[in-house]
Order: sequence, then structure tokens, then C-alpha cells
Amino acid sequence: MDALYFRVSSDRQTTENQFEDLLKIAEHDGSGRGWTRIRDLLAQVVVEEKRTTYAGVSRTIFRVNPEIADKLAAECIYVEQGRSGRKAARRRPLFEQMKRDAAQRRFDRLLVWKVSRLGRDMRTVISTVYELADLGITVLPVKSQTGPISSSMGKLLWAIQAWFAEFENDERSEAIRAGHRHARAQGKAIGRPQVIFRRDQAQELRKRGLSWRQIARQLGVSIASVRRACQNASHSS
Repeated sequence: MDALYFRVSSDRQTTENQFEDLLKIAEHDGSGRGWTRIRDLLAQVVVEEKRTTYAGVSRTIFRVNPEIADKLAAECIYVEQGRSGRKAARRRPLFEQMKRDAAQRRFDRLLVWKVSRLGRDMRTVISTVYELADLGITVLPVKSQTGPISSSMGKLLWAIQAWFAEFENDERSEAIRAGHRHARAQGKAIGRPQVIFRRDQAQELRKRGLSWRQIARQLGVSIASVRRACQNASHSS
């Protein structure tokens, strides 16, 4: 059986391209899985959200609905929200769940869109592929030219693709840092967009005894956003 791993960004087009490219291959595996239902879940897993930056500019982003993502993970379809920064990128709960499911032999092939979806640096990518290969699982990045990691040519191709993915990520990070430096020099505000949600509702749910995670899931925001909302309210009171 095929497993599918997606690391999606806030860009809707890129996300939808990943879904369609991997589904085309997975649907030909002959496993008889309920692809219509899986497609319906994938259509719901990324939701649109309006946010306002600290500079007062409105923008639209797309985030992963954790409840739908959990349902998909039960089908060995892993949809994870991409995080910026190296430390944030290490926190990938569904990636870790995928590896646990691999150890239990729940699937025998893992489909990813590109080599870069497996990790932001060469070491992470290569170690993951070897770890899965030791479990008898083949990794297929549909948009990257690789081969079986067990062959000499496959090892070379994986090393080249993993190095290129790391190079691209470093180049992108440097471009972002340069843009931030330029914006600060012009006196522009830099920072993440402010999340729009009912902060008073978060405070009320917390008073009722709900955990940070339960509140975050109910409101569709991160745990950090819920914590900040409640802490700011206590400081201002």
C-alpha cells in the first residue's frame, strides 16, 4: 500500500499541485482504497484564513485543519503544515507518526512531491530514506529524479537531490533575511500577521477548564496564539 506525505505551505496553488500529482500515482496502485472519500477529505484539509499584519495589511493564507489531518493520517495520508525556520521545521508530529506507521509495516511505499518535502537539509533527507529503506519501504519523490537508495546510482542521485534541496532552502532563507534587512532600513514593520479569532472566546474556554490544545483545536489556531491571547488578557486586567 502507498502512503502519501505532504508538507504544505500557505500557498494554495502549490498545495493543490502536490495533492493532484501524488493522487494520480497512488490511485494506480490497485489497492482498492476509497480514493473518492480520501479526495473529499483532502479538499477540506486546507482552509482559507484572513489575517492582518502588524502594518494593518490584510492577507489570505491557507492552513491545515488538524481534525481532518488526523482522519487522513489514519489512512496513511499525512498532511503537515510547513513551518518557517530550522527549529520550527524539526517539530513535525505527522512526519514522526509516518515513521512509526512505517515501523509497523502499515505501508510499503511512501510518495512525496519532492525530495525537499522530507526535510530542509541533506542529512535529514538521507537519514530518513535510509531509515525507511531498512524497513523495506521505498520512497518515491514524484518531481525529483532519484532511484533506489540500495543501488550505487540511486545513492548518488539521492545525495545530489538532497544537496540541491538544502541549497535552495539556504538561498531562500538568505533572500528573506535580505528583504527583512531592507524593510527595516526603510522603517517598515516586520513580523508575522496577527491571527484573527475570538480572543474572548479563548479566555472563556480556558476558564471552563479546557486545555490549551483543546481550545486551539476548537478555534482553529495554534496553541501559542491561544496562550498569548489569555496571557495578554490577564496582564491588562
